[in-house]
Amino acid sequence: MSAQTAPCRQALETTGVAEPGHLGADGIFLRPGDWAFGSGGLRVSTLLGSGVALVLWAPRLRLGAVCHCLQPERPGGVLQTTRLDGRYGGDAGLWLERRLADAGCGWQDLQAMLAGGAQVGAPAGARAGTADGAANIAWAQQWAARHGLPLVQQDVGGRVLRRLSLNLADGQLTVAHGGHLPVVQP
Repeated sequence: MSAQTAPCRQALETTGVAEPGHLGADGIFLRPGDWAFGSGGLRVSTLLGSGVALVLWAPRLRLGAVCHCLQPERPGGVLQTTRLDGRYGGDAGLWLERRLADAGCGWQDLQAMLAGGAQVGAPAGARAGTADGAANIAWAQQWAARHGLPLVQQDVGGRVLRRLSLNLADGQLTVAHGGHLPVVQP
């Protein structure tokens, strides 16, 4: 195998939790605000409502990343620290940029995928709920566009729960739909 096509030797870095998978294969489950970056024979999965999962895959390097973000940016009044917080898209984007640079992965090496952003809360025309899926989708699409990354797969919006699974061995992304989210009456 040439150095150009050799799999990346990047170890998995994650804030997620270990999850036993099918047929004894292990995986990582990401809670809201968690992220994972690396390679290997694991599956990274998460459940999405209004939050979004921004997924990056570098086919040549066989390297993947998933961030489960809840809001585009830190709301006013939230303590700003030097520690990045994956709940916020701005922080997750910075974290991804740093990990990609550390791994020697260029933007031209990447494919981007996006899932989630369901509308949760009040029905259309009523006072907005606390979760804004549309704002999360817009943030992720703008972040990808700013880095020249076309979104090769999107499953966003609506009022449906999603379970996302990324296979770090081959970059295969699966999104399964669950139940519908309820409409909250004002």
